[in-house]
Parts: sequence; structure tokens; C-alpha cells
Amino acid sequence: MARWAVALLALWLAAPLEAADAPSQPVEPAAPVEPTTERITESIAIGQQIGKIRWYGSGHLWGNVMRGRGGAQLRELSGTPWFLSAEARGEQEQRLAYDLRRWGGTGGVGRALNETTDLLATYRLDSYKVFNTSPTVDPAFRTVAGRTAVTALGLGLQHDSRDDPWYPTTGYKAKVGGEVAVEGLGGDYDFVRLDSDVAGYVTPFRDRDSWLADVTFVERLKVGWVEEFDDNSQVPFFERYFAGGTKTVRGHRSRWLTPRGLEDQFVGGEILLVNNVEARMPIFADQFDRRLSAAVFFDAGRAFRKFSDIGDFGYGVGGGLRYVVHLWKLAGVARADYGVSLDNEGDDSTSRLHLSFGVPF
Repeated sequence: MARWAVALLALWLAAPLEAADAPSQPVEPAAPVEPTTERITESIAIGQQIGKIRWYGSGHLWGNVMRGRGGAQLRELSGTPWFLSAEARGEQEQRLAYDLRRWGGTGGVGRALNETTDLLATYRLDSYKVFNTSPTVDPAFRTVAGRTAVTALGLGLQHDSRDDPWYPTTGYKAKVGGEVAVEGLGGDYDFVRLDSDVAGYVTPFRDRDSWLADVTFVERLKVGWVEEFDDNSQVPFFERYFAGGTKTVRGHRSRWLTPRGLEDQFVGGEILLVNNVEARMPIFADQFDRRLSAAVFFDAGRAFRKFSDIGDFGYGVGGGLRYVVHLWKLAGVARADYGVSLDNEGDDSTSRLHLSFGVPF
């Protein structure tokens, strides 16, 4: 029953995209997880603003991994800069070593500091069930088998000064925040987390009378750190970082650039470092009204167990196409990226096609 509920939630979220005339600060949820056995990966991220209500969602329904989440913000409470935020999510994974089921939600209150920056305080509750573990499962999965919960208090800043949410040519987008999970709030784990995701956009040759005038350069840096405290010996694997895939290092499988345990099982890391560099340019501008663009990219990154392990990154290069879709008052970006890995990562495939609706940065 839970499996079909997650699937229905993901499908329900696959609705029209953000209103084209809405404020250019759409909320973008985290990247959906991809199956490690497929060479083509895809996901969908959606959103819309109607009046003072901004809602968003994401879904992934492919192979043995299903995820869905949806949330909303009620902006400008009683004409003030304050707003309320709520999110619900569900997930089910069927891996070789274990099955995972997750249900949870987040509630928060925030304040718009100015036209481009929000401050948000949150409370998060997620219930996890790890079951059907194999006899040779890594202790990272065995020690958290059964039902457990994570409760956390968070505080974060979000800044968005891009000139366009779907094809930005100037400005910055940044999310910086942290959270503390404690058993005293009703959970089973104690850990602290810090996350930062920053992207900058620049079109340096826009004054030139040549094709270079349309080239936009983008650089994105994503950093994460999580560590246990008190009596816990480790952060549960479902709260760790995984690298590789459509929103981190394209050209590698999902999770491939991640610490491993017994029998090469992906157990996750407590450190995440990802750097993406892209050059984007509209193509066939007159025929497609500047909606169609091409991109070339270079990705680097990996998840690590500890700070002392940092150094051996995975790399990928490639190219892709983006198309801005307009339907009535709605807009979104269809994206196709083809990445090629630059390093030997065992039996990882040397290339990968990523299809998605929405842009990672």
C-alpha cells in the first residue's frame, strides 16, 4: 500500500510548472535519487505561485526507487514580511542489500529580509523503516534496521538575485543552512548538519557584436557536512551524502562516487564536495524565440567519510540541451545532459544520459 501511495504522490506532483509571471524565486527541492542500474536517469521538479501561496514538488518514479514530495509557503502574512512553510514527503527504495521506506514532513516560519533573501526556521520529522536486509548487509544498514525517526531543528538563508529563474544570465542563487537532530525532540539520533549550495551567473561579453555576447558562464559549489554527537556511534546512512548522477557529477551513476562498505555497498559519506562549471548559449534563437539553448559542462566531486579522506574526486564532462516550455501562464525547462566520466571508477559506465524537467542550478 505504501509503495502505491508514494507512486501516486509522485504522479500527482507532475503538474504544470511555475507561473511565468510569478516572482522569480521558485523553491527548488532536493535532487531525487536515481537507480544505480540504469543508464538513463530522469526526474521532475515543479512549482507554481498563485497569489501569496507558493507551492512546489518533485517526483522520481523509475525502477526500484520512488520518491515524492510537495510543499507550500504562505507569503506576506497579514501584509508583513513573515511567511509560513510546510512540506510532506514519501519515499520507497528496493536495494539489493535492504529496503527503505520513509514518510515525513517539515514545518517552518520565515521572514523575507529583502526582495531577494529569506530567513527560515524549521522543525523536521522523518520516520524511516529499513527492512528485508540481506545476510551480508553492511553494519551501516543492519544497525538501523526496523523503525526509527529523525527530528531536527533547522535555520537557513536563501538568496536569489537571478534575472530569470529558467535561463539566468546574471546574479546569484544561494542556500546556506544548518540543523541539529536530537533525541529529546522525539527522534532516535543526535547529529549536526551544515549545507551550502551557491551558484553564480555571468555573461561577460554581452556588449560584443558576436556570438560570444550570448554565452553565459555558470559555476556552482555544493558543500555538506554531517556528524554525530552524544552517544551515537554514526550518522544513519539515510542521513548521509551520496554523489554521482544528474545533479552532482554527470557521467557517473547515481551514488557511484560515494564511500562503500561490505561487498561495495554504498553506505554514504559525512562530507560532500561538488563543483560544476557550465557555459550556456541560446541556439537557433530566431526560430525558437531564444527558448532553446546548448550547454557544455565540467563536473567534479565526491562524498567522503571524513575530512582526512578528501582528495580523490570524480570528474565528468559533457554537453546538453535545454528548452524553456511555455504553456498558458506556466513555464519550465526540459533538460537533456550527456556526461562522460574522466576517471576509472571500477565497473561504472563511461557515459550517461540524464533527462529531467527543471534545472539543477
